Amino acid sequence: MNSATYSIAGGDYENGGAASKRLKAILKKVGADPKAIRRAMVAAYEAEMNTVIHARGGRMRVAVDASQVDVVVEDEGPGIPHIGQAMVEGYSTAPPEARELGFGAGMGLPNIQRNSDRFSLRSTPGQGTQVHFTVYLTPQTAAGAAVNSVAIAPDRCRQCLRCLAACPTGAIRVREGGPRILEHLCIDCTSCTAACDAGALGLGADAGRERDAETVLVVPGAFLAQFGPGAGPEQVLAACEELGFARVRVLDAWEAALQKAVWAYAQDESEVHPVLAPVCPAVLNLIRLRFPSLLGHVAPFLTPWEAAREECEAARMTAVAACPAQRTVLSTPGLLTRLDVVSPAALYNELHARLGTDAAAVPPQAGRQASACDALQVSGIRHVVKVLDELEDGQMPDCAVLELFACDEGCFGSPAWTEDAFVARHRHERSAVVPVDGAAGAVRRTRPLTPRGGLRLDVDMGRAIEKLARIDALTRALPGRDCGACGAPTCAALAEDVVLGQTDVRACIHLEPGPLEIPV
Repeated sequence: MNSATYSIAGGDYENGGAASKRLKAILKKVGADPKAIRRAMVAAYEAEMNTVIHARGGRMRVAVDASQVDVVVEDEGPGIPHIGQAMVEGYSTAPPEARELGFGAGMGLPNIQRNSDRFSLRSTPGQGTQVHFTVYLTPQTAAGAAVNSVAIAPDRCRQCLRCLAACPTGAIRVREGGPRILEHLCIDCTSCTAACDAGALGLGADAGRERDAETVLVVPGAFLAQFGPGAGPEQVLAACEELGFARVRVLDAWEAALQKAVWAYAQDESEVHPVLAPVCPAVLNLIRLRFPSLLGHVAPFLTPWEAAREECEAARMTAVAACPAQRTVLSTPGLLTRLDVVSPAALYNELHARLGTDAAAVPPQAGRQASACDALQVSGIRHVVKVLDELEDGQMPDCAVLELFACDEGCFGSPAWTEDAFVARHRHERSAVVPVDGAAGAVRRTRPLTPRGGLRLDVDMGRAIEKLARIDALTRALPGRDCGACGAPTCAALAEDVVLGQTDVRACIHLEPGPLEIPV
């Protein structure tokens, strides 16, 4: 059994939910079923925020074993004089400052009871309240294998350790002369490649680039905005055709088709909201890894690159991938269509020489028409993680569709490009609209997305709980500097590596000499 106690400060709205997030991290590490984790998290958050809103302070006690999680939240507050009335949805005694921040809707206690398998409530007016609930646990189902496309050039590594801090999932270790990626944790985003100016982490080598009368080139819209203000999209497309491709198609067409299909799905089919648009494969990897309980929110369509590959009828297709995640989803071999995946740099120099610096300036055109889809777009991996956390915790404001991109400004923010993300997006949106490709459409996913088991410590929940207890003990014994000198991003990550047998605790350069009095 793993147990812990967390303090809760009354009136501390800024840090409200911290204890619940720690509980969620524990449940994910031990490999509990995502639906049970979400139920436990919603109940714990509601109980914690009740303490923040109504009491002077309190504490949350949690205990986890292979069959259930027990949570007790006790506060020092005014108590509840009429428990029956407090259990009625919509009844609230929250103060004005809580209501101004969006709390106090009167759904806290009913939500706790609704998401619990066992629930009890005791309260003494003038002394405080105790909420006790239990959620039964089952193991997470078998996870899909991880496939990644981040390329490593260890001889270029300068040991600057910037990649450790940049990785949103803690998937990088820098030991023994160069970086190493833990494939089960990597989501194929561009965070590490953007942080590595030495080129030790990147997109990888390009495949062959044969061109003939049957080769179709597919480029993202962001690619068309990388050649300065003097080259509009029509000029770039014309230069691409001069390189010997039979036809050039723009990924924007599949992105527009997907957006339209997701909006229709959100309006007519989906029973849950918000619907998550599958626009960014790195974000899908993140959901599968850290937020599998949200897989039911993902619209059942292929990503734009996957749809382009499925709908291509040419004998040969060359795709310009701007990130490792795009390269990965395009890596599945095909028999009818030979697919070459290249980086933007593979074509940039050739096109730049053709376009030159004397291309006629393209006057601004009317901006692209706003989409009828009232979707909330969020870009940047840190923002995406925060939004998904809030959605998993049941705190996301109601909206129909969420479009989440790992890179800042969406695909315009890939480190593979030469232009600044904001400049490129501005230029792309003010340029002449690329003609709509009527042959592009949204493609339904035939196999559902499955969770990835990267966060859990063991496939057996009992052994995972034992390992988690050892990790917690070792983490407390480490200095807590999170300096990265050991090759892991944090002291907790080092402790996990030690318990899993991947390194020795003496990798920490700040430990005092002598034995550690904890089981490692």
